[in-house]
Order: sequence, then C-alpha cells, then structure tokens
Amino acid sequence: MGSSKLNICSSIIRSILGFVLISSAILKFASISSFAQEVQLYIDLYLLDFLHEWSHGVAVAVCVLELLIGILTLTGLCRMKVSMMLVAIFSFFLYLTSLNAFFPSEYFGSIESCGCFGELIHFTPMESFYKSVVLWGVAVMLLAMMIKRNGLLIFKNK
Repeated sequence: MGSSKLNICSSIIRSILGFVLISSAILKFASISSFAQEVQLYIDLYLLDFLHEWSHGVAVAVCVLELLIGILTLTGLCRMKVSMMLVAIFSFFLYLTSLNAFFPSEYFGSIESCGCFGELIHFTPMESFYKSVVLWGVAVMLLAMMIKRNGLLIFKNK
C-alpha cells in the first residue's frame, strides 16, 4: 500500500474509532447512573470484588478515558501511542464482552445490555461481543499501519 493510501486509510480509521469513542463516552455520561449500574454488574460477575463500591467512579473513569482517547484519536496526536491505547482499551472490552457472551454467571446469567452507548443503543451479549471484535480488529489494523509507517518506535510523536 502506497504512503498516501496508507495515510488516507489510517485517517479514515482514526476518524471512525474517534467518533465511536467520543459518542460512546457522551452517551454514557448522559445516563451515568445507568452506566454505573452496568459497571457494577460487570464488576460483581467478572472483575475484582473490592471495586464494587467504586462502580460509579469506575464508570466515570471509563467515560473520561474513552473521551480522552477519542479526542486524541481524532486530533492525530501521538498516533503510535494512541493506536496502542486503542488496542488496549478494545482488548479489555473484548475480554469483558466475550466473558459475558460465552461464560454467563451460573447464578445470574448474562448481563443483558453492555451499556456501550448508554441508554440509547442496547446490545445483546452476542451483539456486544461482535461489536467488540470489529472495533478491536479495526484498532489492530490501525496499529499495524502505524508500525508499517513508523516502525516500532513508540516515542516518536506522530
């Protein structure tokens, strides 16, 4: 793939991922108490118990992190580092959604809605998993493009 095609393709991917993260963060903030309840369910079923009391703070932190990474993605600042952050955050979401889709709790079943886009869009556990797979795959493609263009130097500001 030529350098200009690579730049255009990575710009399109960055725009899509940035828009998804920013819209997700804003929609979660709009109904933060509902999202905090979803976070509490995930914490209770799949994560560390001591985080139970911190579910509201974790929910806010997730929203802030998504918003920050989304803005950095759209602005194109620190592209390599942001690409790595995208893969990391989508890997975590993929982990959670795969647990929910394939390993429901013995007592509670699956969490019915992931809260990915607040109260606006509800996904079933499998739909949420498929969404996570697609977003993770797109983030990995972006990281591969950044590595192809810049090498593995993560301290380069591009």
